[in-house]
Amino acid sequence: MIEKPYRKLFIAVLAFTLELPSIGFAEWYADLYTGAVFTNRTDLTISSSLGTTTTYHDLYVNNTWTAGGRGGYWLDKMDWLGFGLDLFLFHLKAPNQSAQVTGSGAASSALADWSLPALGIGFDVLRVRAPLFRTEEFVHGRLQPFLSIGPALFVTWAGQNRNVQPSGQQGTDVALGFKADAGVTVLLTQWIGLFAEYRFTHFTSKFDYQNNSPAPATETYKATYDSQQIIGGLTFRFH
Repeated sequence: MIEKPYRKLFIAVLAFTLELPSIGFAEWYADLYTGAVFTNRTDLTISSSLGTTTTYHDLYVNNTWTAGGRGGYWLDKMDWLGFGLDLFLFHLKAPNQSAQVTGSGAASSALADWSLPALGIGFDVLRVRAPLFRTEEFVHGRLQPFLSIGPALFVTWAGQNRNVQPSGQQGTDVALGFKADAGVTVLLTQWIGLFAEYRFTHFTSKFDYQNNSPAPATETYKATYDSQQIIGGLTFRFH
């Protein structure tokens, strides 16, 4: 679930984005893309209702792929400014590895697996471009470097992960995070083009499980994921 301090901010951002079409738009866009994901090492912290905390340190996360689509519009009088909605899939998988574990004043090592398919829902509340090489045919520029930034929801699913998670349990989490993009678009015609971009995402997942060993307790699994993505795809423009 989205933590309470962020709920009002998320609702305000969503309402603001939905109101913007009344300002007027110059063109709509729809993008399809795929690419590679590189996620930094992370720590997995397990907090128990019994008062103990265990941390698996410096877990390696596999490089993987992403695919997604987004849509939005650029404004009319300020055609350098736009807004959009972005949906993308990727996978956060810490493979079987020996990790340093700390907790209760002691340190040891243990095997860890951690696999989270993720759906990102990005709200590009600020999207800007430089409309370069304007012509009569390409009135908004044929070459368009762009930047975008905004909050994002990350929906993650935890299946049966070995070694660290109580057996026979699964979980789903919705977390509020952050997404930023920088790239460049080249239009081939007025209606279609190619783009390449760099993307950074940040969020923290949080799952609650019931564990009966050594005593009945609720355990909270928490990890932060910083990912860098290199993506490319097709853009379609509608005037």
